[in-house]
Amino acid sequence: MSYAQNGLIEATDFNNLVGATVETGANKLNTTWSTGGTTAGYGQTAVSQVSAGATVVATGQWNALVTNTASAAAHSGSSITSVTAPTAGSTVTYLSAIPTNLTTIYTNRRNAASQGSTIADTATRASSWQNGLTFTHTITFASGDAARWFFNSGGQIKMTASHPSGSGINLLFSDLASDTGTVTMSAPNSGTISIASTNYSGITKIGGGGNAPTVDANKGYFGLTTSNATAFTQLADSGPSGYLSSFIRYIVKSNGTQGSNGDTGSVVTIYSVWDEIPNDLVASASSAVTCTVQLPESTNLSASWGTPTIAGSVSGS
Repeated sequence: MSYAQNGLIEATDFNNLVGATVETGANKLNTTWSTGGTTAGYGQTAVSQVSAGATVVATGQWNALVTNTASAAAHSGSSITSVTAPTAGSTVTYLSAIPTNLTTIYTNRRNAASQGSTIADTATRASSWQNGLTFTHTITFASGDAARWFFNSGGQIKMTASHPSGSGINLLFSDLASDTGTVTMSAPNSGTISIASTNYSGITKIGGGGNAPTVDANKGYFGLTTSNATAFTQLADSGPSGYLSSFIRYIVKSNGTQGSNGDTGSVVTIYSVWDEIPNDLVASASSAVTCTVQLPESTNLSASWGTPTIAGSVSGS
């Protein structure tokens, strides 16, 4: 029978609330909490279904349903109706808040109230240059699902640039690098999500200044393919007047789908292209780009995404 007041709560009622171990249906606990699919799933341990005719144990399955829903709500900063976790000997009863709470955590699943620690790598040009530079950062996850859970749980990749101050072309690239601010890759391939009280598209510029950049906001993790895609371009707005077509650009791609649950890759590559136009002035050494991996919080969630690695390099002349 259906989960309703005054009805007998059966195994099928509980199973409809938690879903299968690998579940993608809306408003099921395991869709949001466990493996999920595409933009749903934190990679946490699934709550097992109950066999037909078996007893739903208050301190086992029912407790897990209640406590994991509360943890998912705390992670996403969602307001839900409080439900007291059952204790040994208590009766499993109808609670109208449970389906509503499951809908809330599913709807808000891509938001994160807070984040965890960071991992960073800085690639630095050791010598002067006058044509252009390409900084390459490769972020590698253990699997496509690990990458998917990372971004679904509020993980981000943040890029910042710097160049020594000075005059002429050095002033141009010092200001240009500062103007780019922090270019952040989040999960979305459309729309926005809220992370630590800030709204993010797939690609978002935070801080910086200068001219308004050209941004493809839909090139977040779920917008990546194996093809290079220009996600962000910032033009110079100071320095020698004949060189204001110079730019810093971020180009993104992945290694493509790796699993069967809707990931877009286990390896994310971000190129930072610095182009001096025209290319006849010598810029100083020590141009640099830092890639920072912002890990999700691990108070309400376990770190199902593992520890990604970053490799950085720079080439050019």
